[in-house]
Parts: sequence; C-alpha cells; structure tokens
Amino acid sequence: MPKQLIVIGGGAAGFFCAINAARMDRSLKVTIIEKSSKLLSKVKVSGGGRCNVTHACFDIIEMSKRYPRGQHFVKKAFHQFFTSDTINWFEKRGVKLKTEEDGRMFPGTDSSQTIIECLLKEANKYGVNILLNREVKKINAQYPMFNIQCSGAENFDADLLCIASGGYPNLPCLIG
Repeated sequence: MPKQLIVIGGGAAGFFCAINAARMDRSLKVTIIEKSSKLLSKVKVSGGGRCNVTHACFDIIEMSKRYPRGQHFVKKAFHQFFTSDTINWFEKRGVKLKTEEDGRMFPGTDSSQTIIECLLKEANKYGVNILLNREVKKINAQYPMFNIQCSGAENFDADLLCIASGGYPNLPCLIG
C-alpha cells in the first residue's frame, strides 16, 4: 500500500511541498487539505498582484539577515534550497523570472496568475489530490501514523504530515 502524505495548507508552501514530494516519490499518495474554498490566495495578491517570488540576493548570509526572527533557521534551509534553486525550479516549468531595480523578482508576465497556474499544473501533473473547505480540528499522532480530524467529522490517515498553514495560533491545541 502506498504511503500517504497529508499537507495541511493550500498556500505556496503547501503546494511546493506537495508537488516536490510527489515528484520525488511517484509512489507517494499526496493530498493537500485547505480550510477555505480558495487556493494560493496570498500568492494572488502578493506583490500587488504580480507575485514577488524571491529576491535577487545570492549570498546566504546576506539573505538570512532579512529574516531577523528566523535568521538561523532560514540560513540552514537556504543551504538546501536557495534563490538560484527557486529561479531554476520555475524556469524548468516555463516561468521566467525578472529582477527589478530593488532586487525583487517577479514572473516575466507581471501576473501572479502565472505562478498560480504553474503550481496548479505541477500538482495536477504529479497527481496531488486537493481537498477544499476542510478545517483541521485535531491531529492525533500515534506513531507511525497521523489521524487528521476535519470539520464535518471527516478523518484522514497519513504516514507523513506537513503543516504549511502559515500562522495558525491554536496549533499546539490541535495535536494530541
């Protein structure tokens, strides 16, 4: 039976995790659970609707200084996936990024819809299942499985779990 990854959150981070996990392990069954009826809503409005994808800074120490509260964490993460990796990831999928004078990088189309369509196309390509209007109410972690309880008494079991829900204030209360 294939392993199941549940990704909680239908934003950019959730999609990126789901797409890459499904791409790297084609036997993995990947599902995104999104609380609202809209996917990638912050991507749509970021950068004034143009989607500020990254910043043209190619020095890990310099870039990490832009994250004062998470500087040490992002520095470690940047060693795994950095600005040039982001640019290459999108370019391999037909999305060329352009750099503005202040260093912000946007899709060449100047439309966030380009990024949204890219992420949706990749999710579809790798068979990522997307469930909308499902609010996670509780997560039961019983090694080696997770049981995710959603509104409407709907439950999902997963071998792997990624929480990419942004700033969720009650998260510690959810996990039992």
